[in-house]
Amino acid sequence: YIEVLQEIQPAGPYYLSGWSMGGIVAWEMARQLQTLGQNVELLALIDSYAPSHNQQPIDEAFLMNTLLGDLGGIFGTEFSISTHELYPLQPSEQLGRILTEAKRLNILPREISLKQMDWLFEVFKANLKAVYDYQPQPYWGRVALFAASELEEDRGWSTWVTGELETYMIPGDHYGMIRSPHVWVLAQKLEACLNQAQ
Repeated sequence: YIEVLQEIQPAGPYYLSGWSMGGIVAWEMARQLQTLGQNVELLALIDSYAPSHNQQPIDEAFLMNTLLGDLGGIFGTEFSISTHELYPLQPSEQLGRILTEAKRLNILPREISLKQMDWLFEVFKANLKAVYDYQPQPYWGRVALFAASELEEDRGWSTWVTGELETYMIPGDHYGMIRSPHVWVLAQKLEACLNQAQ
């Protein structure tokens, strides 16, 4: 990502942000840019958690449950199937059930095939594994954490920030904070942080 970023903007100051796993990617980018001597004016983490080593192991049941939660949460709906129903099925059958339900709920396009869903699931698994395996290193710049008001405040980042950590509470949960009406609160607070950084 840094190579692509520097093709567009060869030198700082940089303003980086990411939601959820994207915040972890932005964190590592900011850290590497600092190591290269570049100026990162603002790192904004939008409801991102610092990886910890006491996370539950990744197994198929956990992956399916997380996929259901993410798909439902992002689109503001609930699946009528549960992980208990999926558990006795083979992985391809589990994905087939999730795909059928996602199409019924108009979350995924009707044209998407099981093969495409399997590819998306492989990307999802790789991303989750990358988050679990990531070992954050200290970051000494300014960090603005925009946290959903329904969960713990600093998301574990205070351990890793050696500079300034500002926390802004946004109404809603992990998914609701990026949907209307709460996304407008997030946008206003993020804009204020950007204006302050410039």
